[in-house]
Formats: sequence, structure tokens, C-alpha cells
Amino acid sequence: MLYGLAIVLIPLFLGYLFKVGKGKLQVVNQVVNICLYLILFVMGISLGQLDDIGSKLPQIGGIALGLSLIIQFSNIIGLAIYDKWQPMVREEVNPQEIPSRWVMLMDSFKLIGTTIAGGVVGFVTKGILDFPLHASTYVLEVMIFGVGIQLRNSGIPLREVFFNKRGIYTSLVMIVSSLVGGVIAALSLDLSIVQGLTFASAFGWYSLSSVLVNDAWGPIYGSIAFFNDLSREIFCLFTIPFFMRAFPSTAVGLGGATSLDCMLPVIQKSGGTQVVPLAISFGFIVNLVAPLLLALFIGLAG
Repeated sequence: MLYGLAIVLIPLFLGYLFKVGKGKLQVVNQVVNICLYLILFVMGISLGQLDDIGSKLPQIGGIALGLSLIIQFSNIIGLAIYDKWQPMVREEVNPQEIPSRWVMLMDSFKLIGTTIAGGVVGFVTKGILDFPLHASTYVLEVMIFGVGIQLRNSGIPLREVFFNKRGIYTSLVMIVSSLVGGVIAALSLDLSIVQGLTFASAFGWYSLSSVLVNDAWGPIYGSIAFFNDLSREIFCLFTIPFFMRAFPSTAVGLGGATSLDCMLPVIQKSGGTQVVPLAISFGFIVNLVAPLLLALFIGLAG
């Protein structure tokens, strides 16, 4: 558990120490993006080099789909109740300004395609090339260091993040409802409770969960974690605009860790500027909690 915490939190907080200009920040953004694709490619290679991989694909897809549906449905119930209990007033915006869902879907498909490409390479080179053990972990550390720099240079003081009451409450509801969903999914999908909690703890941060789970339990479970968390991003392209009008906290909360980055434009355009502080506060907190919970539950699984 301590190892898992160290490889995530140390580079995250080291990165947070750096205040950089716009030019350097653009370079950091590019490095983070490259690291993401490298991680998925390496994970695909590991998956492709498994014995009898063809028979394992239905298992991966079935469990990932079940996890995704159960956990996100649990999120919807919990967050919708909170929205009704504590309604939020925000400004209306023109829904035509929402970024193209198809463009964002293509980005998600690129991630899936990268993993598939890695799988093909791994399958073809099986028995010929051996890739370094835990190679994706080293790339992950570089990426999280960059994420720390991004968080520091987001322009939002920590005080505003941690003292945004609605952001705190939304993150708590989302985290608890995810863990409840993870337990239900574990009981439904013949997983251990700790495994269910682990899969529920990344909140859409697929590059983090896929590496940590892959290192702990192997490429099959790493792939399940990846597709489970990636599906949240795809799901949110359609549900954020749908829920934003009557359930703004639900719309933001469903984005999970992605509410701080790739889903933020969708949130802003569909919910207005008043929702942005909520999204940033919520996303920041969830991004800090996710590695802690992942390391905790993976450590408990032994």
C-alpha cells in the first residue's frame, strides 16, 4: 500500500511545487498526453502477450460493462438525491455551444485504439520480445508529475478548492455512492469486495487505475479497470448536458476525475460559468482522493 501511495503522491506533490509560464505549461500538457498513450500502448502489449487471450476478452468486456453500469447508476441515485435536497441555482446557456460529442467520442476511441494496437504488437512479438517489467509505472510517474504541475497552474487557489462547500459535498456523495456501487458490483459479478471497491475508486482516472491494477493483479484486471473508467468519460458526453438543467451536481459528479480536465468544457458550456468553480473544486478533490483509495484497496487485497 505504501508503495502504491508513494509512486502516485510523491510525483503529484513534487509537480505541484512548480509554477510555470504558459509556454512551458503547453509542453507539460503535451508530455502528459504522450504519457497517457504510452501507458495504454504498453498495457495493450502486456494484454496481447497473455496466453489464450481470445477466450479472456469476453470476460474483460462483461465485467467492465457490469462495473460501469452499476457504479454510475449508483452515482446518479446518490447525486440526484443531493441535488433535490440542496438545489443549486445557476445561469442558463445556449446548448448549441456545447462542444461536439462526436469529436470527443473520437478522442475516446483513439485511446481504445491505442490499447488495441498495443495488444496486436504484444501478440505478434510474444516469445520474441520481453518488455521491461512495470514499464508503464515509470511512465505513470512522469505523467502524474505533469498532472501536479497542471493542478498548480490551474489558477485556482487551494483555499477556494477546499472551502467550496458544494464541491466538497458533491465529491463526498460521489465517492460514497461509487464505493457502494463497487460493493454491489462485486456481489453481482463474482468479484471480491476489495476488488469491487478498487474498481470503483479511480472515478474515471483510467490511466491511473489501469497501471496500478495491472501491476497488482495482471493485465486482465488492468484492462477491466481501463475500460470501466474510460466508459465514464464516454457516458458523460451525453449525460452531462442531459442532467445539467435540473441536476447540476449530478452532471458534474458523473464526470468524476475528468470533471477537472476533458469534461470541463462540456460542463462549462452546458451549465454556465457558475458551475465551473464547483467542477474544479470537485475534480481537484476527487483527483487527490482517487490514488489514496486505489493504493489502500489494492494493498488490502494483498
